Amino acid sequence: MDRWIDRNKSPDAGIQPRARVLDGIVQCIHGPMDPGRADRLHKELCHPSHKVMVVQHSLKRKMEAHHTWEITFTEQDLEGLSLPHNDALVLSIPFQRKMVRRVLVDQGSSAEFLYYSAFQALGLSKDRLSSIDAPLVGFSGIPIYPLGKIMLPVYAGSMQLDVEFIVVNSPSPYNAILGRNWLHGMRAVASTLHQCVRFIGESGRQETIRGDQMVFEKMFR
Repeated sequence: MDRWIDRNKSPDAGIQPRARVLDGIVQCIHGPMDPGRADRLHKELCHPSHKVMVVQHSLKRKMEAHHTWEITFTEQDLEGLSLPHNDALVLSIPFQRKMVRRVLVDQGSSAEFLYYSAFQALGLSKDRLSSIDAPLVGFSGIPIYPLGKIMLPVYAGSMQLDVEFIVVNSPSPYNAILGRNWLHGMRAVASTLHQCVRFIGESGRQETIRGDQMVFEKMFR
């Protein structure tokens, strides 16, 4: 799996404002895929889940202390983007101590997913997986049986949330999917138009993670 880890590149990924020391980067780990097949697989990954988000107690207290906050987007956020577009929001974001590329932010997903090839690239082993009772069933009606679930820390700016991922061994153009549980746990707002996720950090100020628009366009165009 070392070939999937780039230990030389700087893991900036547009995350503001705190820099972290990371062990490596999980790059693109999937081969080319027919766009139609990728779209069908993406639509299939919607499954109700139970407790999939744990907010650290210290972070929870800080979040609850900010009773009023606002998140705004302006025309300046569109600068540097390829317009017009209808691109999905794809991030590079640290899981544990490695930067993971090609992470889809999907507001239509009620669960978080980690694909098995990314699971391996993160240096994780199957003995850390907890069992899942039911398969995932999408629009096609074909069941997908997860390998299990695992709790991993996900870092965004000054924030950290422990996220429970469902691990799936299935072809995908993405390494992971972050859904509504992560967004709501972060109290974040995702804008596909502005290609970013914005949230209130520990200091009470807005923080931003920029999307990788060019990565998405290379995947499907």
